[in-house]
Amino acid sequence: MRSSMSNDLDTMDRKALELHIRALFVANAKMREEATRRMTKLRETRRFFGVAYDEQRSFMWRHYALCRELFGPPAPTPKPPREIPAELLDAFTMGGRIPVELNYLDATYPGNWPLIYTDHEIDTYLDRIKRREWFIYGQTDVWMWEAIAKYPIRGLNVVNMGSLTPWYESNCLFHGASSTTIDYNPIITLSNRIKTMTIAQWDKEQPTFDVAWSISSFEHDGLGMYGDPLDPEGDFKAMRKMKRIVKPGGLMFLSLPVGADKILFNNARIYGRLRLPKLIEGWEKIDEFGMAEIHYDGPGHIQPVFILRNT
Repeated sequence: MRSSMSNDLDTMDRKALELHIRALFVANAKMREEATRRMTKLRETRRFFGVAYDEQRSFMWRHYALCRELFGPPAPTPKPPREIPAELLDAFTMGGRIPVELNYLDATYPGNWPLIYTDHEIDTYLDRIKRREWFIYGQTDVWMWEAIAKYPIRGLNVVNMGSLTPWYESNCLFHGASSTTIDYNPIITLSNRIKTMTIAQWDKEQPTFDVAWSISSFEHDGLGMYGDPLDPEGDFKAMRKMKRIVKPGGLMFLSLPVGADKILFNNARIYGRLRLPKLIEGWEKIDEFGMAEIHYDGPGHIQPVFILRNT
């Protein structure tokens, strides 16, 4: 015959089990709710990118027609390579330690057809930023805003490295900074709120800046997608040049794909435990946004923001 103490323990165990089961039901309900929310956001994002892609193609053809009318026939561009030459393979792969995946893209663009930035486009982006609607690189924009909140740029001279649209230039303006863009190709700005210059112009004048932004830029250098010469150290050279562009003690906001080291030839590198430390050599990494240790072994689908100081 069981004692009353045993019965009390059984009752307590049942109550504890019931509470545990109820807690699991609540937790599962919250998980289902969160999963539903994320799926809804994913569907909205897919629709957004679908519409954006269609609009981009439409604007692209209009832009090409306008450039032909204003600047004449397009200047010839070099055809990007489809494979890494055998004599450069060892250097590109850091002695065979980094795998190569073929992912060919031709993003060459006529040098005599400049991009044209307008106040209307800038104002449109400023409205988006005010509503905290990210644009080109999704979550990277959110991490950029978090970085700017912690490392304010108000009143500073900011240089943006590479540009296809004045989205990040507009972010500079929104947060109270002056904006200059440096790009390989000339950009015509019809706004007095931003400045642009080519790499060749910078080499001649060599102005320096308080802060630099490089958002999804240097991972392409030296791979030939944009018609640039093949260079296994194109990204390293770009980072070394930044030490002359950013004032001593100035900051650099650097964003690029992070994951298991890989070359997606001919368009991008993914930076992991091997190449990322070499890329930021000579800089002091003082902070990071959106980065976690597990990402070093990931597929390279995230672009966190690193805050580097020019030492």
